[in-house]
Amino acid sequence: MRRGPDVLLARRAGTGYADGLLHMPSGHAEDGEDVREAMIREAAEEIGVALDPDEVRVALVMRHRGPGGGARMGWFFVAEYDADHPPRNAEPEKCSELDWFPLDALPDDMVAYCRAGLDGYRAGEHFMIHWHEDGDPVAHRPDGPRRAVALPPAAERTGRVHHIELWVPDLAGAERRWGWLLTRLGHLPYQSWADGRSWRRGESYVVVEQSPDPSADHHDRRRPGLDHLAFHVADRATLDALTAEAPAYGWRLLHPDRHACGGGEGHCAARLEDEAGCEVELVVGSMPRP
Repeated sequence: MRRGPDVLLARRAGTGYADGLLHMPSGHAEDGEDVREAMIREAAEEIGVALDPDEVRVALVMRHRGPGGGARMGWFFVAEYDADHPPRNAEPEKCSELDWFPLDALPDDMVAYCRAGLDGYRAGEHFMIHWHEDGDPVAHRPDGPRRAVALPPAAERTGRVHHIELWVPDLAGAERRWGWLLTRLGHLPYQSWADGRSWRRGESYVVVEQSPDPSADHHDRRRPGLDHLAFHVADRATLDALTAEAPAYGWRLLHPDRHACGGGEGHCAARLEDEAGCEVELVVGSMPRP
């Protein structure tokens, strides 16, 4: 369950499996249920939320094996928070805590495959394997061996964006600004070398590099070439959170008096400019440009 940039997690207790660790509301399909029916039933039983089938979306499918156990197929679904019907701890005998956590700053004391699934979802993956070896802990280990493997879907790759590369006058400053923004938008650190950094989401990535060859120390977007980059944002709450945080990381909001106005119902956007003159647009909704 999503509430803007946050995700709902429950701390297991008294179940005999992963007690004390955070997990998403979840459970097993019963005989005769399909996976969506099982998810809707479990949401009602565990967090007291009645979801309509049209409210849920498939986020990720994971083939998972626990340490010393058999393999299972896990389906991760997404549903949006409804303030009129907030979740509650409906099974206090099995759950000691129910709370919201930032998706881009998840706690470490989580069930390992749950954490891997959320990291994959945030990175734009849709199919994964998470295969524990015997002796691995059930808990996520930040310094442990990586067990998650993303499986690329079959799709035509020709014409997709491979990467975008930006030359910057100051790598340290650009890493701070772009690293914050791209991480908050769901990209993961990808590559690091003496003169550059990159962040990846799916099969595409963004590079910032301090090259010795630029002809200026500031980007002028009014000249022929790149005007700005535009990124999708899930909802207005996330957009507002990003624009509130941005100044602390070297971004300024352009046109603050009208940044949230847009081109139709459900559409709003904000434009940010960094200290080097690069501009990004954060967009909620999808609307063709007039």
